[in-house]
Order: sequence, then structure tokens, then C-alpha cells
Amino acid sequence: MHSSLLFKFFPPPKFMLMRHAGLEISDDAIRCLEYAGVRAPHLRIAKFAETMLPAGLVDGGEIKDDKALAAVLSKFDRDNDLTYAKISVPEEKAYLFQTDIATTDPLAIAQNIEFKIEENVPLAVADAVFYFDILPMTVTGGALRASVSVVPRAHIEKVIDLLRQSGIAPIAFEVVPKSIAKAVIPAHSTSTVMIVQIMKKKSGIYIVAGGVVCFTSTVSWGAESTAESGGSGVLTKEISRVSAYWLSHGQASAEIKDIILVGRPAPLFEDEIRKVAAESELSVSIGNAWSNSFSLDRYVPAISMNDSLDYAVAAGLAMDLQ
Repeated sequence: MHSSLLFKFFPPPKFMLMRHAGLEISDDAIRCLEYAGVRAPHLRIAKFAETMLPAGLVDGGEIKDDKALAAVLSKFDRDNDLTYAKISVPEEKAYLFQTDIATTDPLAIAQNIEFKIEENVPLAVADAVFYFDILPMTVTGGALRASVSVVPRAHIEKVIDLLRQSGIAPIAFEVVPKSIAKAVIPAHSTSTVMIVQIMKKKSGIYIVAGGVVCFTSTVSWGAESTAESGGSGVLTKEISRVSAYWLSHGQASAEIKDIILVGRPAPLFEDEIRKVAAESELSVSIGNAWSNSFSLDRYVPAISMNDSLDYAVAAGLAMDLQ
């Protein structure tokens, strides 16, 4: 259950029925992926593409040059014939908090959250858009509680304007951790998983329980970081720190069991992460971006397995809006 980040911009029934691409705008690249087919797990990849961005054009999710990004998006649209797209929101642009709720009615929850936004994030209600999921009771100890992602309205409106200039119609926005979780965690999973997304200059660590994002953290270490910046030890220390934090603050029934790695560089650091994870008896695996889209036994996509690790965000975005 949720309140879409764009429901206040567009009425949902008309747009939910439209075929759309998942469009990720990251610090490093723009990627899109669109499925063909009626529904998972029988989807097929209709199109996919990526274009690398100049260094510094987008930094920490912040767009530094609107005109330059609009030009890149326009060419990307011309090359890939995008019409409707669901867009990524970088983890750094979103605030995440939890709040108790008194009902499972989505409208009542949304109204309740609006009263609590200013207590939990440095944004006025008028300056925010939000999304929420009801947390599994294995995480809350039986209480009704929602996990809420809040994004500055100014960021959403800026991206909408750039996309419209480029000929792309945005139908919804979604935070990166949720998109990855939708792609790599098996549907209906009730387990608690840590996702580690390794990028060029940063890495994201996300805890997902029962498909709901419960915790996020970004560290300024990536695959291209130098030894002088601390090497991969920066990442493994953060993984240990987050794991210890969750163990001390979470419910025993929501204990982390697995670490899933995504991002094209992930296999290079799998062994190092596995050594750290072994101390907490956690399993480590490379994520499958197609877990909920199709079976690799029946369909082999044109994207290599290694390259697919960079398409986890776009793959999650390209799935149904619900």
C-alpha cells in the first residue's frame, strides 16, 4: 500500500494502464529498460540502453547543469524512442522514516503521514512528496507501522520539467532502493535482506524486510575509489556497522539472513564481502535483476549477466506500478 510520489501531479487510473520504460538517472549514467509481455514471470526485454554522463553533471543525485542534462536526455529519447517512463529517485534525495499508524486504509494513512512529515524531515509538507509501505509485523513486533520515503517537491518538479523538454512523459517516481528490491528479491519474500549496490564513486546499503525498504545508507566509496580513500575496507566496515545497528534495533524475527550485491563492479568485491559476512553467518550472492521478470531457463536476454547488474534499478522501475 502506498501513496505514489506523482499521484498529486497525475490522476493514476489513466497512466497506470500505459506501457512504460524504467528510466534511471544516476551520477554515472542514464539507463532505460522496457518489458514486453502481459505480466511477470513471463516478461521479455523489449528495449534497453545506457549512456554515460560526464563527470560532475549529476553529483550525489543533485543535477548541476539543467541544460546539459536536458540535452543528454533529448538525445537518449531520440535514440531509444521513449514515451512514458517511471523515474528513479537517488537515495541521497530521499528521507526515510517510520511512523505508527492506526489503520491500513491508504487514504487515512496518507493523511496521517502529512501531519508527521515536518516532525521527521527538514521539509514543510507543501514542499514534499512522499511514498509509504506498511512494514511487516516481523519487523515491528506486531505494531502497525509505515515506512515513509519523502522527497523534496523541488527535485521532482525539476526532473519533470527536464523530461518534458526531452519528450519523455514521467508517470511516477520511485526511490532507488525500492526499485532494486522489486527486481532482485523474489516476490512475496518475507525474509530480511541487505542489498549492497556498488557504483563507481559510491555505494548504497539498504535493508529490506518483506519487500519493504526499512533502512538506507550511502557511503562515498565506489569501485573507482583509490587505495588512499581507504580501499574496500570502507565498504566492508559500513556493512558491518549497518548489520550491527539492525541487530541491536530490529526484531529478532527480522534478522538479516542474506546480502545481495548489485552493480557491475560487484563480483570484484564478492569475496571480500563474503569474508566479513561470514562473521555474522550471512550468505552473500550476486543479484539477479530478472528474478521477478522471467526465468533464465526459458529466456536468455540480450543483456549479459555482468551488465545486468547495472540494470537492477531500471528493471525494477519497468515493472508494474503496483
